[in-house]
Amino acid sequence: MAVGEFTPATVRLVFFDRDRERCFRCLRPLQWHERGFGWSLHHRRPRGMGGSKDPMVNSPANALTLCGHATSPTGCHHWAEKNRDVAFELGYLIPGTARTDEYRPERVRVRRLSGGWWLLTVDGRAVEVEGNS
Repeated sequence: MAVGEFTPATVRLVFFDRDRERCFRCLRPLQWHERGFGWSLHHRRPRGMGGSKDPMVNSPANALTLCGHATSPTGCHHWAEKNRDVAFELGYLIPGTARTDEYRPERVRVRRLSGGWWLLTVDGRAVEVEGNS
């Protein structure tokens, strides 16, 4: 496994337990065997070229299960990569250069399409912090 990649345990925890086999953003049902093409785990704070030794990069708080793939023209993962300004506003991306506590992944809320705001924890939970609006 390369530096800055999610461990198999993190992938399973986030995909099966936290996100319940659905895209975090649009809640579309996903299939495990489609991993890598139909869905992938997205780094909210990017790994950067060559990876990262920062343990927070591999944390469940930094991970989102998103449908599609970052480089294919479909799905929420592609949306986050192509609409970076909005993705930053909605918590799908966290500035890689920001190092203050307010930008730690477990402190940056993320918004679902359904309207709710969530915090992702380092132990693999998603906690709704503001309801639909």
